[in-house]
Amino acid sequence: MSVRNPVVTALKTWLIPRRYGVMRWSYSLQRISGVAITLYFVLHIGETANVIGGSQVWSIPSYEYARQVWTETVEFLSNPFFDAGLAVLAFLIFFHTSNGVRLFLTHFGILLGKPHRPEYPYHPASMTKAQLTIFWVSILLAVAALLYSLNIFFKVILP
Repeated sequence: MSVRNPVVTALKTWLIPRRYGVMRWSYSLQRISGVAITLYFVLHIGETANVIGGSQVWSIPSYEYARQVWTETVEFLSNPFFDAGLAVLAFLIFFHTSNGVRLFLTHFGILLGKPHRPEYPYHPASMTKAQLTIFWVSILLAVAALLYSLNIFFKVILP
């Protein structure tokens, strides 16, 4: 008998919600987008600190050093991989924000349905029609942000 690692099992159910409904997809996408946005934020702070160059840049003799760091950073970040990453980030931010509004309204009881006796087929009251609508609108907004940012970076839709 093999013993499964509970962390691996938890991560599999969290990251691979194929057997579950829209509610689990919403949960997984919200968590994944939150982690990705947080990681981007931390990396962005580090990158900005690198561009600024610390306290040495603010003295008069180090203006050329600041220009050199700025130029090197812009050259490093000017490639299609970072542009594609920013497009995916636009998708994640728009989804996370609009789905977060749905969660905010739900936690305050605005979008919750009336409690009822669970009878087969059971439909959870936590995903009402209004919540499903907001979820799909958040997906549409995120896809629109992705397409817009891809068009900005790669001119894939309109020349």
